Amino acid sequence: MLVLNEADKLLMIPGPTPVQREILEAIGEPTISHTSAPMADIVRRAQEGIALAAGTEEGTIFIFSGSGTLAQEVAVLNLVAPGESLLVASNGFFGDRFVPLAEALGMRVERLAGPWGTSVTPEMLEERLDGGDFRAVTITQVETSTGVLAPVRELAEVARRHGALVIVDAVCGLGGVPLEMDAAGIDVVLSGAQKALGVPPGLSILAVSPRALERRRELGRVAAYYADLLNWLPSMENPQTYFSTHAVNLFYALAAGVEILREEGLENRFVRHRELGATFRAGMDRLGFVSLTDPDCLSPTMSVLAYPDGLDDSFLPALSENGVVAAACLGEFKGRGMRFGHMGNSTQAEVLQAVEAVERTMRGQGLTVPSAVGAGAAE
Repeated sequence: MLVLNEADKLLMIPGPTPVQREILEAIGEPTISHTSAPMADIVRRAQEGIALAAGTEEGTIFIFSGSGTLAQEVAVLNLVAPGESLLVASNGFFGDRFVPLAEALGMRVERLAGPWGTSVTPEMLEERLDGGDFRAVTITQVETSTGVLAPVRELAEVARRHGALVIVDAVCGLGGVPLEMDAAGIDVVLSGAQKALGVPPGLSILAVSPRALERRRELGRVAAYYADLLNWLPSMENPQTYFSTHAVNLFYALAAGVEILREEGLENRFVRHRELGATFRAGMDRLGFVSLTDPDCLSPTMSVLAYPDGLDDSFLPALSENGVVAAACLGEFKGRGMRFGHMGNSTQAEVLQAVEAVERTMRGQGLTVPSAVGAGAAE
C-alpha cells in the first residue's frame, strides 16, 4: 500500500531520484508482447539514448531486469576468468563492493584506494599497474558514498596502456556527467536506471565494446546463464528475439526518460547538473554544512556534507518531517553527515526547496539560523 505522506515528500537521496510525471504515465500504459515489433522499437529507442549518454557508437547496449549491482557482476563475470586478477580502483563503499563480488566469482582481486573523499589518481594507478598482471581495472565514475567524481578518461588511458580491460561503474553518473566511452577506450560502462537518468529502479544497463565482446567469446563457458552477455546478445541486436522476458513497462519508462534527455540536449543536461550541484552546495555552505568531498573532485550529481556542530543523524528523520528525504552517510563517513542527490530531472526549484527545508529543520532543533540564509545563498 502506498504511503501517501511519503510520496508527497521531495526525494533528495542519491538515487532513486524523483520521477517526472510523463515517465510515470508511460509506465502505466498497457503491457504489450515482449517480442512484438512495437516493443522492439521501444527497446531500440532506449538503447540509442543510452549509447548517446555513454558516448559510444561502437558499443552494444544491453538492458535487462536487474539493478546496478547485477550490472557490476555481469561486467566482471564476462571479462575476467576465475584465477585471473582484477584491480579495483575504489573511491569508497560502492567501489569496494567489487572486491567481494570478484572473490565470489573465484578471481584474484586487489584494491587501490586513497583517503575517503578523494579519488584514485592516474599516478597511483600507474604505480600499481607497473609490473602487475591485471586482466581488468574497475573505475567508479561517481562514488555514491563519498560524492567523488573520478578522472575516468585519464585513469582509463593508464589502464589501457598496461593492457588491462577497463570497466566503468557509471551508476551515479550516466546521463548527468560526460562520459566518452569510445574516445577513452572504455570496455564496459555499467549503470542503473534510477539515478541521473531519472527513471524508476529495476533495470541493469551496460554498454559493451567490441573488444569486450571478443574477450567474452575467448572465455568460452562462464559460470552463469542469465548474466552471460552472449545469451543476451541476440535479443539486444534484434529485440524481437527471445531470451528472457523484458520488463516491458520499465522499458516504456526508460524510453520516455531518454527522450527527455534528447530533448534537453546532452550538453545542456551536463550544464544543468553542474549548476544544481553548485546551487545546492552554496546554500548548504551558508547553513554550516561543509563538503566531505575533496573540492577537486566534487560530483555534479550529488553532495556529501558534514553536519555543523550540534547536529547528528537524528536530523534525518526531522528533515523528513519537513518534507525532504536525505540519506545517511556510509563507511568512514557514517554518522558525520548526510548525502543528497541533485540529478536526473531535478530542478533548481527543488534544490531551493531542499535548502529551505534544512533551514526550517535546523530552527526546529533549536539552532539559531538567520531567516532564508541558505535559500538566499543558493539563489
